[in-house]
Amino acid sequence: MNDTLLGKTVASPRGHDPSILTPIPRPVRPAAMYGFDLWRAYELSWLGPRGCPRAAIMELIYPCESACLVESKSLKLYLNGLAYARFDSADEVEQTIRRDLNAILGAPWVSVTIFTAADSPALAWQTQAPGTSLDALAEVATREAPDPSLLTTADEFTAETLNSGLLRSLCPITGQPDWGSVVITYRGARINASGLLSYLCSFREHRGFHEACCERIFSDITARCAPQELLVGCFYTRRGGIDINPVRSSYPLKPQEFPRLRLIRQ
Repeated sequence: MNDTLLGKTVASPRGHDPSILTPIPRPVRPAAMYGFDLWRAYELSWLGPRGCPRAAIMELIYPCESACLVESKSLKLYLNGLAYARFDSADEVEQTIRRDLNAILGAPWVSVTIFTAADSPALAWQTQAPGTSLDALAEVATREAPDPSLLTTADEFTAETLNSGLLRSLCPITGQPDWGSVVITYRGARINASGLLSYLCSFREHRGFHEACCERIFSDITARCAPQELLVGCFYTRRGGIDINPVRSSYPLKPQEFPRLRLIRQ
């Protein structure tokens, strides 16, 4: 991890430079975990064929079975460099980014889509988290680290979606806070709501990448609550103009089968 660019002063390249993209090997994940990572970069720019700047939003999606993640600061620097590169079209920019990320991720597929302001009416992003919010609960247990023992169930069987906007974790390199919302959909024994919220709040001093936090939540709920089906999505706010949104499920899940969420804080 000391080889990453996080926490270091690094000049942005002035042009297309895929060598700055840094892969981070994923930890071994349970065989019964599926899903994807969705990144949105709001500060994408490049030069048109006559040198006029273009600005857009990039959506990047790749599956959680990829061999590696892309380190977030290296992606930001790579995208910053594109602001000095000329391309004939947005399609060429998409193809270039997809090719460069394919080279480091070890993924069966990588999706890169560029949206401009003209596309926004057709995107129809959902800005409110689905399901019932846990955040109005009056009291939570205080913990200094993630505590799965807070997760308990009742005898009642249910199928429900719950959400919370109170997720906070820390960057494992810089210690800076990362803020996010969680969406949990499950079928099985009813999960105690106050215990679940207390568990989510116990991440406030936990150091972990976004993807690892999502997988920890998924694994702990699976182990403690044994739902028949489970989906966990973590929707983090932007850092460096990029938001990262890992989604994990107990069943094969394609991105197009998941609601198109861009929550209000994002």
